Amino acid sequence: MDFGAIPRPVFGRAAQHGQPTHPPVMKGKAAARHRKAARQAADLCPDLPGMGEHCHCMMTGFYDLAQVVVDVARRVKPRALRIATLCWNKRNVVDLTGLLEERAGDPLPLTLLASDFFAKHNKDLVEWAREQFQPYSGVRLASARSHCKVVCYDLGPGDGLVFEGSANLRTNRNREQLTIIRDRETHDWHATWIDRLVSDGEGK
Repeated sequence: MDFGAIPRPVFGRAAQHGQPTHPPVMKGKAAARHRKAARQAADLCPDLPGMGEHCHCMMTGFYDLAQVVVDVARRVKPRALRIATLCWNKRNVVDLTGLLEERAGDPLPLTLLASDFFAKHNKDLVEWAREQFQPYSGVRLASARSHCKVVCYDLGPGDGLVFEGSANLRTNRNREQLTIIRDRETHDWHATWIDRLVSDGEGK
């Protein structure tokens, strides 16, 4: 055994910055809270708007927008998913990689755009996320000078679903408004500027 190859253990505050090689596993109360939050997220909009319709929602539960995003993606099975947010956390990455894993037989192109401020102040977290997304083709992770919170589901020719709201991908336990729009033109307008910012900022 090469004892020199064993990583040096870290404890206390230093341990918080160690980079796991796989998504953390939630156990006990944390897992139960996450399941409860997922149920609340799924109940936010049980009936999605039809073509040309929109609906307004108020997020009042202690759940992440990421959980709403994943729940809806499972229901509508988009051809591509684009997310613009100020910030995200490890739990959001775990939820998104879970969705990507479910779609392994039908790879889902995923774009995740965050703010430059977030990326510059969370370099270890961003690098960890890149490692988690690496096995999945079609994932783009980037940052830009953006404060936008938008989610675009490409549902095929003439069809698209868009989230516009105040919530970041991760929760901050505030009330957040969310408008869900079923309109291809609105989808394409958002998708165009998101793709442009990602092309400019990819790899930062």
